[in-house]
Amino acid sequence: MFEVGLSFSLQLVNSIASSIYAQKFFRGKYQKKIVLFVWVGLYFIIQNLILEKLDSTYPVSYFIKVILDIIFILLLQTILYHKNLLKQIFVAVSYVAGKEIIKYIIVVLNYGQHWIIGKFSVILLKRITTMEEVEMWNCILNMTQGLIYVLLYALLLIAYFSIISRKFIKKDYQFHIHEYIFLILPSIATLGISITLKILVFTVENGMTIIMFDKIPATMFWIPLICFLLLGVNISAIILFQKLVQLGEEKQKRAILENQMMQMQREIKEIQDIYADMRGLRHDMKNHLESIAAVIRKISDAEKEELGEYLKKMETTVNRLDFVYKTGNPITDVIIHQKKFEAEKKNISFEADFIYPDKRQIDVYDIGIVLNNALENAVEASSKLEGEKSIFLRSYMKGNLFFIEVENDFSGEIIFDGKTNLPVTSKEDAHLHGIGMGNIQKCAQKYMGDIDITIHDMGSRKKFILTVMMYEK
Repeated sequence: MFEVGLSFSLQLVNSIASSIYAQKFFRGKYQKKIVLFVWVGLYFIIQNLILEKLDSTYPVSYFIKVILDIIFILLLQTILYHKNLLKQIFVAVSYVAGKEIIKYIIVVLNYGQHWIIGKFSVILLKRITTMEEVEMWNCILNMTQGLIYVLLYALLLIAYFSIISRKFIKKDYQFHIHEYIFLILPSIATLGISITLKILVFTVENGMTIIMFDKIPATMFWIPLICFLLLGVNISAIILFQKLVQLGEEKQKRAILENQMMQMQREIKEIQDIYADMRGLRHDMKNHLESIAAVIRKISDAEKEELGEYLKKMETTVNRLDFVYKTGNPITDVIIHQKKFEAEKKNISFEADFIYPDKRQIDVYDIGIVLNNALENAVEASSKLEGEKSIFLRSYMKGNLFFIEVENDFSGEIIFDGKTNLPVTSKEDAHLHGIGMGNIQKCAQKYMGDIDITIHDMGSRKKFILTVMMYEK
């Protein structure tokens, strides 16, 4: 009866742990509580009716049990969660591998515990005088041993799978087959060693089960050590791979940032030439208009009125050749002029009070990247808002600190990444579009600065304020 209760307790721990572990990786088809209860119930029944029957000392039966365990977990994932086959295989294999190898750690600890309780029983028997007391203490000791066994198993299981799910940061990353093979191989090796341990630890001689610890006591130290090392290898493989994924994403972001800078470098001379030509053209055109105006004064009043209207239109056209905002640098002039034009096309009010820093110790390419990304984000966010909307750009100096501030209206909710504390893009292709704010931060950090984001809730609309701080060395 006691062994049945212990078996049921372990099966219940397995059912709960596997359900929680799966929920860390997948999006359920139903409510979380429903998925949890259904999983626990079905997996408990599967363990009790099928898997428990195969858990014998024979390696073939144990191997079949492991394979069926993985298949049943995959089946439950398919029923209760949205499909993601490669990730489902990883979760199933890593769970079964971790569960099976932890069992051998507990077996050794339980064997040592049994030895300690045995010594305690010898001392206790000297003070017991009746059979009733013997039965009572035997029941207490068995229950204590079983409770410790279950608690240790549950603690190790929860700790191990919590570490894996926490270190598996990029759960939304679309892995390739070879990448998942890299992640699964350590777990497969762990399963192979667990089957080998099953052969070595428990052997049958003359119809009796022989435990290896009785023959070779040193294995009580080496087997748990090997098992802990295997668990560590599985965790290390996940951490290593996640770091490689993050490094790859950083390289991609850096490449895009460098491409932006190279593109600006290629265009800068053109922009400066165009800017100079436009200013020269505007100056020449004004001189031409003044000469034409002198001629008009000599002709009749009717002709004056007609030519005057024509000249006004020409003057308006000429004024368009010059930029509204003169920041002190042609590059920032062009960027702000372009973003103002884009904003006004979308009925967004645009104002700027921006001056390029006098000391010019901050590279114009970096300021250009900040302005491009920040204003592009502001235009995109404001364009989704109905009614009046505005963007305001300002810059100012405080000592050696140069500040760029972009304020815009927006609606809806902004989700921040838990690790970077930067807004998560709402665009579908997050890998390509969710890097603008990261590029702004990189430019700020290049000058020992950073960015700050403030959100003001104003009822039907909200204000998003991005402040970029850069230190002039």
